[in-house]
Amino acid sequence: MRVTLKHVVLIAAATAAACRDDRTDIAAPALRDTRALESNGPVVRITSPVNDDGVAGGEDRDAGSLTGGSAFTIIVETVTENAADVRANESTNIRNTALLGQANPNFPGFSVLIDADLITPDGDTIPKNTNLANLFNTLGTDDSPGNGVTIWAGWHVLESFPADVKDFTITATVRDEAGRIGTDVVKVKVDKQGSSGQALTPAPSAVAGDGLDDADGPEVTLVGPRDPSSIALGTATAPAFTFFQVSAFDRSGAGIGVNENGDGITIPVGLIRDGSQFAGAGRNRNFPGLEFTFDVDFLRGNGVTVPAGHNLAPAFDIAGSTLDHRGNGAVTTTASWVAGGSFVLPPGKTSVTVTARVTDNAGKSGSVTRTFAVSAVGDGQSLTPQP
Repeated sequence: MRVTLKHVVLIAAATAAACRDDRTDIAAPALRDTRALESNGPVVRITSPVNDDGVAGGEDRDAGSLTGGSAFTIIVETVTENAADVRANESTNIRNTALLGQANPNFPGFSVLIDADLITPDGDTIPKNTNLANLFNTLGTDDSPGNGVTIWAGWHVLESFPADVKDFTITATVRDEAGRIGTDVVKVKVDKQGSSGQALTPAPSAVAGDGLDDADGPEVTLVGPRDPSSIALGTATAPAFTFFQVSAFDRSGAGIGVNENGDGITIPVGLIRDGSQFAGAGRNRNFPGLEFTFDVDFLRGNGVTVPAGHNLAPAFDIAGSTLDHRGNGAVTTTASWVAGGSFVLPPGKTSVTVTARVTDNAGKSGSVTRTFAVSAVGDGQSLTPQP
């Protein structure tokens, strides 16, 4: 087994670490009865959708639809006991549809099953309980307290559900190098048969907030990175690969305009990246209400620097929407990004502050700000052994 850079750092810091026990459980919501793990094995949590959320069934349950599918996101968080326990290849693209049903070479211990058939965009059927790991789009990490790391994987679901599917379960499992497994299961309702996930949200349009939070503005949560965790800065040769998950609950009911499929703006369909907007620090045209900033410069993978305070929403990879699990008819939109560049800190600065703000179609805003310490590990890939 390859020893990662994180292990070298941890060995050097062993004396200091022995004086404290800073490992904490996964952040809220609390552990559910559906979560299972073996002693010292990985802890797995499905962070999108959450239990009892509702999703659209998709427009065409027979022929499939490239732009009219269910259009929600599945995001899975895995916390390891030790950094070398789980092999993963962090990337902004881990998808390989040709290997559907097999282990994903970028995350070989990872499995995601849905206990209902899925109709692909071209009309084929994916049988229930097929391993869907190779459909996932992105994978990133952050540096958990203690010896372990947190690994995140995200997928935007283009598929539809057959008309007779009223609910389904998602089972996510991660097996570590010692054969220990962690599992989480969520039950999801199909509340909008015959309609696409896009029908849950209005089409994107220009939004104008005043930069201040409103009591009835979107409830915004920065789900990932894990709290608490530190983040790798990235180096000149290897990215940070930090995974960011932003959740926005539409409190006002005015709607949060999102083009979940990126149709007409992003290629391939299913992603929401809007790279053309970087030059003018503009908004992501697929999700114009999202603003996402750092208090330090960010060096993109192409060598272009995005100054501190400039909007990085155009970099986001995927987005999806669900009906709230509390049965109130309100919609939650989830967007995520794996940072394929590096953070540039001025001398003496030892943290990165992240602010996510979402404005709805009524101009109401909500935001969240979190500050992350800097990991002693230089880049995201060094947090885990490669497969």
